[in-house]
Amino acid sequence: MTSVHLGPTGNLVVVDLWSGEDSLFGDLARIRVEPRRWWLFDPDPALLAERLVEHGAAAPIGGGLVRATITGPCWRALLMVAGLFDAEDPGFTTGSIASTIIHHVTVRIAVTSEASCDVYFAASFAPTLIALWTAASDAPTLTMAPELGLLGDTT
Repeated sequence: MTSVHLGPTGNLVVVDLWSGEDSLFGDLARIRVEPRRWWLFDPDPALLAERLVEHGAAAPIGGGLVRATITGPCWRALLMVAGLFDAEDPGFTTGSIASTIIHHVTVRIAVTSEASCDVYFAASFAPTLIALWTAASDAPTLTMAPELGLLGDTT
């Protein structure tokens, strides 16, 4: 059974590096979303500021996004419901990132394992994707973090 858990992104910071080299980040958790742009998860603000001096700029973006963690054997098929992306491409493996559209919603998909991915999208579109995924022929089990209760009823 496929499941979807919607939750906050937490302290997510977007960083643009003018050189395009991410060696400044060291062991900070991150994903590269564009050639010179990264999303950092829970970075220490002082450490980030120190590393970015004359190398780039950062801004918090976590408050406007939702993370849907999709797990189970059919997560790839679920992403292709009203999507414009071949999630079953053999090259789309752990560590891969894709920017695409599902229904009319811009999403970033990060493959976290063979059996799961995280999908990031604007919080204002959460009800749209919830409705789409729950109407799918093999509707997933859906759970939501209490912090997202303002997104409406998902039952």
